[in-house]
Amino acid sequence: MNHRFILLAFLCIQIVFGQSFGKNKVQYRDFDWKFIKSPHFDVYYYANEFELAEFTANAAEEAYEQISIHLRWTLKKPVSVIVYNSHNDFQQTNVVDTYMSEGIGGVTELFKNRVVLPFDGSYKEFRHVIHHELVHAVINDMIYGGNIQGIISGRIRLNIPLWTNEGLAEYLSSNWDTKADMIIRDMAIHDEIPQVKRLESYMAYKGGQSVWRFISEKYGREKVGEIFTKMKKYQNAEKGYEKALGFDFEELSKQWKKYLKKEYWPDVAGRDELEDISKQLTDHKEKGNFYNISPALSPDGSKIAILSDREGYADIYLIDALNGKVIRRLVKGNRSIDFEELKWLQPGISWAPDSKKIVIASKAGKGDVFHLIDVASGKSEKISLELDGLFTASWSPDGKQLAFIGNKGRASDIYLYDFSTKKLVNLTDDIFSDSEPVWSPDGKKIAFISDRDDYLRVGADNTTGERLEVDMFTHDFSQDDIYVIDVKTKEIIRVTNTDYNENYPVWMHKRNALFFTADYNGVWNIFYRDLDSGTQIPVSNVLTGIQQLSLSNDDQLLVFSGYSKGGWDIYSLTNPGGLSKKEIPLTNYTQNKDQDESLADLRWNKDKQMKSSRGVDDYSQYIFARQYDQYNNTILNQREEKKSAFHDSLRQEDTYLPQLYKTHFTLDMIGGSMMISNVFGAQGMTFFSWSDLMGDHKIFFGTEMVLTLENSDYFLSYAYLKNRTDLYFNFSQTANFFSLGYQRFGRLRHIGIGSFLSRPFNRFNRIDVGLSYHLFRYEIFIDEFLTGEYALDSEEKLSTVLPMVSWVYDNSVFGYTGPLDGFRQNISITATPGIGTGKIKFQTVIWDIRKYIRFWKYYAFAGRLMIGKSMGHDPQKFFLGGAHNWYFGRGETDGKDDSGQFREVILDDENNNLLKDIYFTEYAMPVRGARYAERMGTNVALANFEFRFPFIFAFGPPSHVAATYLFGHAFFDIGAAWDDLDEFGNLGKPNDKYGGSVSTPKISGFGIGFKLFTPLGLLRVDTAWDIKPDGSYS
Repeated sequence: MNHRFILLAFLCIQIVFGQSFGKNKVQYRDFDWKFIKSPHFDVYYYANEFELAEFTANAAEEAYEQISIHLRWTLKKPVSVIVYNSHNDFQQTNVVDTYMSEGIGGVTELFKNRVVLPFDGSYKEFRHVIHHELVHAVINDMIYGGNIQGIISGRIRLNIPLWTNEGLAEYLSSNWDTKADMIIRDMAIHDEIPQVKRLESYMAYKGGQSVWRFISEKYGREKVGEIFTKMKKYQNAEKGYEKALGFDFEELSKQWKKYLKKEYWPDVAGRDELEDISKQLTDHKEKGNFYNISPALSPDGSKIAILSDREGYADIYLIDALNGKVIRRLVKGNRSIDFEELKWLQPGISWAPDSKKIVIASKAGKGDVFHLIDVASGKSEKISLELDGLFTASWSPDGKQLAFIGNKGRASDIYLYDFSTKKLVNLTDDIFSDSEPVWSPDGKKIAFISDRDDYLRVGADNTTGERLEVDMFTHDFSQDDIYVIDVKTKEIIRVTNTDYNENYPVWMHKRNALFFTADYNGVWNIFYRDLDSGTQIPVSNVLTGIQQLSLSNDDQLLVFSGYSKGGWDIYSLTNPGGLSKKEIPLTNYTQNKDQDESLADLRWNKDKQMKSSRGVDDYSQYIFARQYDQYNNTILNQREEKKSAFHDSLRQEDTYLPQLYKTHFTLDMIGGSMMISNVFGAQGMTFFSWSDLMGDHKIFFGTEMVLTLENSDYFLSYAYLKNRTDLYFNFSQTANFFSLGYQRFGRLRHIGIGSFLSRPFNRFNRIDVGLSYHLFRYEIFIDEFLTGEYALDSEEKLSTVLPMVSWVYDNSVFGYTGPLDGFRQNISITATPGIGTGKIKFQTVIWDIRKYIRFWKYYAFAGRLMIGKSMGHDPQKFFLGGAHNWYFGRGETDGKDDSGQFREVILDDENNNLLKDIYFTEYAMPVRGARYAERMGTNVALANFEFRFPFIFAFGPPSHVAATYLFGHAFFDIGAAWDDLDEFGNLGKPNDKYGGSVSTPKISGFGIGFKLFTPLGLLRVDTAWDIKPDGSYS
């Protein structure tokens, strides 16, 4: 067997239960779902959080009014919005199969057009996410009809670019703000503006938001709906832009780039680069990462603890405070159950007063915990608390307490935890969103950020003193200020009262003063405030932005995270208290902010006045682009006519009536799949899937119907996923036909029924247990010319009960085309008790372990070892060689051309073990360069090694790899299958077993290949060389 060219493809539609690998989605709790109905939304909630559902419904209706006008579209049916009380609960959802990692703030799926959201304590962020996701929901309804069937059937071919979809969702939900301005200003002034087609990853959101801002400002907001209408009409995204704007993506890129230069280059004058005013301690460009954030300076001033993704994970590092040199990696995040996620969206690291320990929050299993980590040994002490979420801890100066943000239901408060008594105290027991607590040097006060406005009595009304009940929908939570609370008396003092946002306060130790960051004048800078006199001055004037401050005990060193050149780094600033006042000019955005926002908000505000002491305008009607009044009125009238169709009698006088959720199945999709079996050839199937709204119950039915049931393939499966232990039930029949020569053919039938349960211990560990019954038939038919029918010539039957158990561990991290880092292992045991026809008895053990080592971004080494052994009266065979889903190939064996797919020997009427070979064989793959099932035996060992890398030479530089999804790999495969160990030393045994010139049970091969995403799935092309027993190859 010589040179082979192999083409493999994977159509990834999973319709059966059981997986050999994969992380777990664990249901740690039950959800008693209820729902309320508004004119356009059904909002689902649990745990008696009716007020949160009510807020969601009101915010959704308000957002929908704005979205529908922009897109010129009214929903055809109500959208289901499912609200979780925390991100930890959100990660347990079955609405979507994808695990909701920390970076996912909400999701809108297309099977039923459901919106799923977590509440993480901030009403401002929650409102933004509601609005953002509803943009997707309305687009789904407009373009796809509110379900995925149009895409599956091919009727809808429109693929909306990510930057178009996510950019519009960001633009309509937040218009523009100083953080978006910071990202785009940095990109513009460093001349890194990409083509719109190259807006990827995070820039698909912020870059896309900027593109929509440009289109709206230059061509009017009416173009938003026109572009989507044209895209739908022509089923092409770029054509939609062309028809609405008059030019393609290339011209759009040119005009957008010109707009950004005009917008941001004037901001350069009079502002400093971060490295001009401070010392840069990390370099995200050099390491190829994005985040170096949350610096915490040790009390002795020697070390800084930071959160960084330089290794592809969220890890905690200790760096030298003087030069930034890494001392050690203190915590490996995302690899273990104790450090499942490290809260990088709401980071906070704090030191013990003696500089020996740090405290961090992390997700660990069902909830959040605090870790007290010894910086010398790395050992951790875990503190678990019964709250929905834990964030941003601050260690008290006397070392006895932690102040932190805790979420419970719809409240986000400051809590105190006493180390000695284990007592927990809610310091700000109210409905407002509090964050970023920091102790005063004397331990008597805590500065923090809040949206409470002038509500300064904890849990009580300022005037009456009664328990405070605030309707957060009518409260102005759009702006944050700094407050100080007395720990003993709980008296709150408001420190700032501005039209802007303040964040990250830190106390000075020698003065009664604070440093903090704020977006006054349009850029996030450092400000100093004397708490005695009220004097406040800016002490930096940077070009991009600064956040997350930490100050040394002697007030001589201030460290912070700063954004520049497309990423975050850590910087240090000496003698911050001696810095002079800076003059900060207004950015272009800030100068034109009022006009910009007046064109943005199209929502009615008759029933809800978003007014505050800052004098926010009272918009009593829609405000749109110039000369757009007539269009406004037309759309409004149309919507008011249709709005009545959504009126539900369950909502009376603006009061929502709770209802209990009941399981109800609806069709998700009808589709088809095709696969190539390396034994039976091409096969296809039509399948149907149903599920309930929460995704707890799933039903799949598939069929390849022929004239009769006995000649058809069909299966029915049901999955019950509501509880921690997932249950699956399955019934199936397959019928396969193959030729046995002139006038004869064989039919193989398999009828199976089984149940399967999967019990996860945590995100990475689980036990799978299954029990099934199988009936197999092998029938040979002869064509009788006289009758024109096929007569049964012979028949063989087998039946058995098949129990199995496996232990799976998986903490691997995927890249675009496969795992790049982490570890996976699966130990499985399958045994037959000898029950049924044939009295089959065997016990099989298989151990499959895989290790992935990422050493630079998309570059990784992958190694795998598979060991299997089957014992008993009827041991299973292992077929070694070839590859799964091998569609076609070419090569030669013993000098003769062949496909290499090797099916003839298996489907041979002379094969007395055909039923066992077909249905009881385990395949050990891949060995690329070898024939399909080239070696066989009751024992097997297989090793695979791959070096994976971006295939950059064909499709551009690594920075564009996300757009091409083309990755290369070099591989080496080696394995052996044997019945007796003598096969390794006795040359005659392999020869007798296989015939020809085979002299060893070993086979191996090496080669190169690439993987590429296509509209049909993952395409894999390998070129492999066989290594001969003498060491030569060709």
